[in-house]
Amino acid sequence: MAKGTTNTVLHRDIFWLGRQWCVTGFGIQVIDKKLKMRFDIPASKIWEDDLTSRLLLEPWFDADDFAEALALARLRAQDNPKIFAPPLTNER
Repeated sequence: MAKGTTNTVLHRDIFWLGRQWCVTGFGIQVIDKKLKMRFDIPASKIWEDDLTSRLLLEPWFDADDFAEALALARLRAQDNPKIFAPPLTNER
C-alpha cells in the first residue's frame, strides 16, 4: 500500500446492494473502491436535504440507484435506528 493511503472497506453489515450504491451499517456507501469512500454518507446525514446536488456533477453518478439506496436507508432508520452501527477498525 502506498504511503498516506488507507485501506478502507465497506461496513461489515450490508443490508442492500445496488449497482453503484449500498446501504450498510455505516449509512449509504458507494461500492466502487476507486472512489475511496469520498462519497459515502453516514446514517446521521441521510435526512439532509439535497444530498444529490454535489453528486449530480459526477459523470459516474447513477441517480436512480442512489435514490433507491436513500429511500431504503431512511426506511431502515425509521424502523430500527440502532441498525446503523459504528465501524470496526478500517471499515467504514
